[in-house]
Amino acid sequence: MVCNSGVGLTPLINGRRHHFSAGGLYNGLVLLIDDETRSYWDHITGKALHGPMAGARMPTWGVQLTTVGHALERAPDLLLFRSRQTMTARVLSWFLSRPFVRNTMPPGFRKTMGAPDHRLPEMEIGLGVVAPDCQRFYPKVDIATGIEDHWQGRRLHIRINPSDDVPYAVFTDGHRPFQLFTRWYGFAYSFPACSIYPAGPHRPVH
Repeated sequence: MVCNSGVGLTPLINGRRHHFSAGGLYNGLVLLIDDETRSYWDHITGKALHGPMAGARMPTWGVQLTTVGHALERAPDLLLFRSRQTMTARVLSWFLSRPFVRNTMPPGFRKTMGAPDHRLPEMEIGLGVVAPDCQRFYPKVDIATGIEDHWQGRRLHIRINPSDDVPYAVFTDGHRPFQLFTRWYGFAYSFPACSIYPAGPHRPVH
């Protein structure tokens, strides 16, 4: 995922299964829309923002991003399921992904976005760790040699997996908190009260 922000969502609301697709953009992030009520949902928090289901929330769970090569190293018989895309969809996907490769916004994204959080450059990539009453962003450049952080009375280890270059967070007991390998702008819009590691002055905006 060039833009990152991969989250697991369980599409059950009040015991009923819903079906989702991309419905638009808000703050430069995809909004989901469900077929059953045509409500719009935040794909990171799982919360319905507009429509008949506004205020409802889907269960969310963390997704550990990796590469196909690393996945096959761990499970050589792994099956890969890939959706069939039309040529139009493939061209559109390529067109939208290229700016992210260059750390810029695709056409039209900026018009959906509110005032930016200037504490970090908007395209800064890092690991966001989320708890109900605390969210923190760890810039990837600061994770290179590893980070030991105190998280709500527990010791949290932040590392980069050398096999796929993807950061992850794990507590001393092996439990992994909800986490996102994402860009700063997406995390800051989703969790505006978040803190940044380390505390104190941060790099200037590029």
